[in-house]
Amino acid sequence: MTQVKHSSRWRVWHRWLSLVFGVQMVLWSISGAYMVFFDIDYIHGDHLIQDISTPITTTGSIASVDAVLAKYPHTQTLELETRWLNNQATPVYHLQGHQGEAVIDAASLAPIAFSQQDIEALAVRYYALDDPKIASTVYLTDEAPSELNPKLLPIWQVNFDDFGSTSLYLSEVSGELLVKRHTFWRGFDIFWMIHIMDYKDRVDIETWWLQGFIIGTFLLMITGVVLLFFTISFKRKPKQGDSA
Repeated sequence: MTQVKHSSRWRVWHRWLSLVFGVQMVLWSISGAYMVFFDIDYIHGDHLIQDISTPITTTGSIASVDAVLAKYPHTQTLELETRWLNNQATPVYHLQGHQGEAVIDAASLAPIAFSQQDIEALAVRYYALDDPKIASTVYLTDEAPSELNPKLLPIWQVNFDDFGSTSLYLSEVSGELLVKRHTFWRGFDIFWMIHIMDYKDRVDIETWWLQGFIIGTFLLMITGVVLLFFTISFKRKPKQGDSA
């Protein structure tokens, strides 16, 4: 009788723990399956973009590095690159320094400011899928969407009308592609948030929520093992009237 009473008590605890922690265990299973079944490179959106760098074929009209440093003395690093401007690959210098970064014309050394049309032309060239159709272009300055690090503001968001609702984020200063997002990445981000139980920044894998639920599921496992022990012992216990 005492064993039955103890079993009933453990069963109550097991049911309450299952009610509290069971749902999260199901969510862990679903989110984990999503993250395992989808290739991480696909989630990153590597299939959505292509390399648009082109070799610089002319050197006659390109200013020397000394000329660049003379005009922009705060420059720490510089790279001679190409940017798609005015429907053609244009040689530019990409400068980095104490005063930030800048892109200048490699011939005139004049600073280049990227217009919306320039950004859209660059985004179309970055886009690797067939038949690119831009749905909208937004210049983000104050509020970043949840899929973007606010530290990257201000930035251009170019949204494409495609199966994955692709969004490309380009630097307002350099025109470089900084971030790519699509529907399956957004789904991954949601499931990752659920999996690590960080519902704000989605980066902390040591939240007290997660630690508490791990302890709770461990207790749920213990009660389950105890109930299994009781069940086995009940089955082995001979019934009244059975011969010894």
